[in-house]
Amino acid sequence: MLGGRCMLVVIVGIVIGVARPAAAEPAVAAAPTALVGSPGRHVAVDTPMEMYATPAARVSPTIYVNRCTGGCTVHMGANDARTNTSSIPTVTPQKPGPDFKVGEFANDLSQIGAAANAEWAQVVQCMREVYSPYNVTVTDVKPVSGLSYHEAIIAGLPGDIGLSDDILGVAPLASDCSAIDNVISFSFANRHPPDGRVLDRVLDICWTAAQESAHAFGLDHEWSFVTWYAVNGHSACNDPMTYRSDCGGEKFFRNELANCGETASRPCKCGGTQNSHAKLLGVFGAGQPITGSPTVALISPNAGAVLPDGSASVSLLAGAKRGVARVALYLNGYKWNEVAGTAFGKNGQSNPDSYSIPFPAEASNRVPDSIVDIEVIAYDDLGASTASPVITATYGAPCATAATCAKGQKCEAGKCFWDPPSGEIGADCAYPQFCKSGQCMPIQGQQICTQSCSPGVANACPSDFECMMPDSDTGVCFFSSTDGGCCSIGGGNGAMWAQLGLAAAAFGFVVRRRRR
Repeated sequence: MLGGRCMLVVIVGIVIGVARPAAAEPAVAAAPTALVGSPGRHVAVDTPMEMYATPAARVSPTIYVNRCTGGCTVHMGANDARTNTSSIPTVTPQKPGPDFKVGEFANDLSQIGAAANAEWAQVVQCMREVYSPYNVTVTDVKPVSGLSYHEAIIAGLPGDIGLSDDILGVAPLASDCSAIDNVISFSFANRHPPDGRVLDRVLDICWTAAQESAHAFGLDHEWSFVTWYAVNGHSACNDPMTYRSDCGGEKFFRNELANCGETASRPCKCGGTQNSHAKLLGVFGAGQPITGSPTVALISPNAGAVLPDGSASVSLLAGAKRGVARVALYLNGYKWNEVAGTAFGKNGQSNPDSYSIPFPAEASNRVPDSIVDIEVIAYDDLGASTASPVITATYGAPCATAATCAKGQKCEAGKCFWDPPSGEIGADCAYPQFCKSGQCMPIQGQQICTQSCSPGVANACPSDFECMMPDSDTGVCFFSSTDGGCCSIGGGNGAMWAQLGLAAAAFGFVVRRRRR
């Protein structure tokens, strides 16, 4: 394996050539003249917008993965996959241009053709899995003439197009981080070193191809995640946009905010942070993930057990192809606790892995003595979830009256429980369990139901609400600072708003804005 994962190449002087007339020499892009970062494996070429033959009003949902059977001829010029033209190839004494030939995809034993078919099928399947959450078709059949597509060449060596031997992949990245149509990305499969572990090599090639193709859709390199369930600064090694190799396994575009960077954290090229999953959703819309939902199995306690007051916990196994992002503990229908997914290691996250979730015992969040229906739910980072079968046990002792239960709970048949939540975002609340979001917070003098959000992410909050930061760590939804429109506050006041009608609802919303 080589050193750092990626580097950024800046092109400083380009002669534009959109067409290749028969009687004239084709236009040639100048060679890269500046490298940022350490020698690396993946390259993003920061490319001025005029070097794209078809600036994208709409990006095709087709990704054509090309194994270059018999070799691929690539021309130099403005990027246009339909004519096999790219601004990436570099003129050298060994490769004088303007046309270059990329060698055919070879397997782990450097064999081509039929001998490489099995590994090629694995690479294609991996790319389909990685892109399946989006409205994208990954195919190794070339689209018919004239149709737009992204071409991911997964074959050959970097020297085939005049690049140095330490580069495993390269793609253009629009100067404004926009998604661009009809672009070629290069993933030099034959440069990925054989090491006797075919699956590792296949996943590494898929990592390269996913990252390079995504550069064409405006994605930057990622360094570390900043979301709550991954400790701030946790490595982004399980996202294909990473340059890091401190964990392995199949990599997926993560629904997590990340700082960008190649060898250290930096602001993202076109914004402070990046959510690779959200950005691809914005380009293509939603698809149907083919990676399946998590698995979960409750190991202990057993049904009918009596659990010690103040020190009880549940044990379980959970796993997912994408990895488990979090596991939640539900008691009598309410989520009392959750833990983050286990760390990703050399082979990814163990599937399944062991988890232990304690019953909260601190005074501010203590589970009351009660008969409890126990359920655990495992989630991946896209929200796909699987719940365990419910088992019933006794925590401490059955309740006799609601006086020994938590605030807002009832006691029936020895169980402390809350009614199903009814508070919508923005409703007044006295305790979190009233809110459908599970969050009741004081914000600017108002105690309301809210939800966590990420500033700068589209649709992070419902309509007429905005994501704000009441403290330095947590983004929450609050009434929008802009006037206009109306909002049904919902929750316990929902029936009243419906009776008062639209005008009264609007008036109530204005009153709340003024309180803000």
